[in-house]
Amino acid sequence: MPSWIPSLACASCRRPLELDANNLPAQASACRYCGARFSHHRHVFRFLDADHHTRRLLQTTEGGLMEAGYRRPNRLLSKLRRIISSEYFPGKDWRRAKAQTLANPGLKLIIGSGITRYEDAVHLDIDDFPGVDVVGDAHHLPFSDDSFAGVVCEVVLEHVRAPQQVVAEAWRTLAPGGHAFFIVPFLFPYHGHPADFSRWTHEGLAQTFAAFEPVTVGIHAGPCSAMVNLLSEWGYVISGLPYPRGYTLIKGGLTAALFPLKFADLAVNRFPEARRLASTLYVHAIKPQTTAPK
Repeated sequence: MPSWIPSLACASCRRPLELDANNLPAQASACRYCGARFSHHRHVFRFLDADHHTRRLLQTTEGGLMEAGYRRPNRLLSKLRRIISSEYFPGKDWRRAKAQTLANPGLKLIIGSGITRYEDAVHLDIDDFPGVDVVGDAHHLPFSDDSFAGVVCEVVLEHVRAPQQVVAEAWRTLAPGGHAFFIVPFLFPYHGHPADFSRWTHEGLAQTFAAFEPVTVGIHAGPCSAMVNLLSEWGYVISGLPYPRGYTLIKGGLTAALFPLKFADLAVNRFPEARRLASTLYVHAIKPQTTAPK
């Protein structure tokens, strides 16, 4: 039995599902307390039905492109993007913070995992992409209180309607002393995968995680990455073409011409005011052992 199954709870009333490891539900089932429906199929637990507003986002143009990228990845394109892309992440601080979160002893939760997998973790997303364990809504995590030693959520928070609620859910499901590691955009173009709602400054991110202590905020991708991304996106905008017509060709071509500029972030990220133009920021926050939520 996967180690995370005892942590499952009703997404509506938050009471434990109390599942029998030897008799897991084959298809649809219901919470014994409130009657909320869920299902278990091919080792994936589903707490969202097809009509849920979050799942309907996958029916948009950008949502469909995101889903296709997860289910039918282009390996050659993925390799090219590792070099010819607008993002560069040279910092050691964010890597150390993420490593500390993943190394904290105990079960971890990966919110918006896509097709990424980590050891000793349960992976949640809005559909059953390869590697996803639980299909659920991050606003209503289907897990019991104090279940996790760490929560990792990378470039996902901008895609949810109520980010503060998602952070509150991360707090609820983290055990005292648990680590949270999030990456969010600051100066980053609109990217609807499958929708895009929010941006954060350095101070805004610290405030969003004010219930935690300590809280560390820093640069993930710096000013030069931001400029490559914004300039290549600007080239597409002034083409006058409606999305997605010509997007890959125009943005991709401009990125290929500009991408060497991003490597200057190796030096620029160390400048005292680099955060004023950062592309993305990270936050590493720890839930206190005894302090109540603020």
